[in-house]
Amino acid sequence: MMGHQGDRTHEDGPGPGRLAGVMRPDPVGLLDPATHAWLTGHALPGALLHEVDPLPGGFTNDMALLTAQPPDAPGAERYVLRRYRPSDSRVPRNTCAVELAVLGRAQARTVPVTTVVAADPHGRATGRPTLLYRFVDGIPLSQVLADGPVSGDARVLGRAVGRVLARIGRVELPRPGAFGDPSLVPAPDGAVPLGDLPGFVERCLVEAVPGGPLSGADSAVLRALAHGGPRALAAVAGERSLVHGDFNPKNVLVHRRAGQWAVAAVLDWELAFSGSPLFDVGNMLRFAHEYPPSFAAGFVDGFRGGNGRLDDDRLGLSRTLDLFALADILTAPPDPAYFARARAVLHRSTAHRN
Repeated sequence: MMGHQGDRTHEDGPGPGRLAGVMRPDPVGLLDPATHAWLTGHALPGALLHEVDPLPGGFTNDMALLTAQPPDAPGAERYVLRRYRPSDSRVPRNTCAVELAVLGRAQARTVPVTTVVAADPHGRATGRPTLLYRFVDGIPLSQVLADGPVSGDARVLGRAVGRVLARIGRVELPRPGAFGDPSLVPAPDGAVPLGDLPGFVERCLVEAVPGGPLSGADSAVLRALAHGGPRALAAVAGERSLVHGDFNPKNVLVHRRAGQWAVAAVLDWELAFSGSPLFDVGNMLRFAHEYPPSFAAGFVDGFRGGNGRLDDDRLGLSRTLDLFALADILTAPPDPAYFARARAVLHRSTAHRN
């Protein structure tokens, strides 16, 4: 099985770097002396580090797979090192300390997440905010869907993912809004990070790279769809569930358990906030037309079966709320292929509205 990917949706990265008995820098500079000292002196005391392999998917943070031999373990074990970079993205990202608190809150409500081994949330020991957590065996849901599962398997996958999202939505916060600190109590006057769709779309269009692939006609469609934003946001105002913020198939690891597909872990919580689960529903179903139809049907069934509210009207609201992510992708696409997929969704959304 493939293992833990993590961190956003852009899969790239250099080849592996190795540690073979003697410490030496890996290709992306993750294991500087301070980080090495923190790992072997605090996070994994006395462990012998065997290998360091950069992980794909580090679009916003640096990720590496560590293979280490703890002194009290019968064999080598695997861990993921996540090092945070400063971000100037349009959507605010949680700090390492906040993400650590979100993971703890989600795990306490039996949401499948990675188990944190050690943290340097402010970078006092390593120089950069850092998390170390256990490697999770699993396959990215995106890969399973791309392989074209048979209808029955696709439905089981959808139900499992929908149930997990409903479980995330049952984690309630004091009020809607962004997480300003590890207390996970949004400020009383704090707005949900995604709170003005027409304004956000205009900002994206203004900041788009000149000469980018988005045409004037595409921009007009995006603006027209964004006018439904105030209604959608008004309909979910006051909802205060935990929202993952990037709940897509690349951030969900799955595995077979007792012959059935199950969710092994939900990864990458740096965009989490308090609001409506419909943001996550729209994210997961953005490219539903590319998946086996039974996956989307199973996902909706699983979400509803987990006590998630999702009638036809709320499904429509979820598509509108996903325009926040779609506008960001269309005006700053990671690659031409992903832009083409997002553009197809944009025009499908027009058909849904009509």
